[in-house]
Amino acid sequence: MDWRALFIASVAFALYVLCPRMTAMILQESKVKGVDVHTIIIVGTIISIPLFIMLVHVILRLGIEWAIFIAAAADVAAAALLGTLDLRAGVELLIITAFVYAGIKLAPLISGLLLKWLGRTGT
Repeated sequence: MDWRALFIASVAFALYVLCPRMTAMILQESKVKGVDVHTIIIVGTIISIPLFIMLVHVILRLGIEWAIFIAAAADVAAAALLGTLDLRAGVELLIITAFVYAGIKLAPLISGLLLKWLGRTGT
């Protein structure tokens, strides 16, 4: 096994999952449930390992659309667990999910057009 490549890929993964939305949700969870935020991060990370593995297999076998659907369902489940699921949260989740899907589909097209407009190639 190439340990250097594994380390670099693992650090990159850690940076990918570091996002403001996820951090805000973790803070909200700690406030709602009155649990130490650091404990939530550690235990939640351990619980998420098989979920990430499952989502990778969904993407490989069924495509990004199913992965987005499952991720949105997981968001609904998280909100339900916290007792924060309501119509507004559901509509917001639907909008976020639509933007994620649109971003995934449109980003390659838009970036290609921008690079072409700037006279550069995508390589």
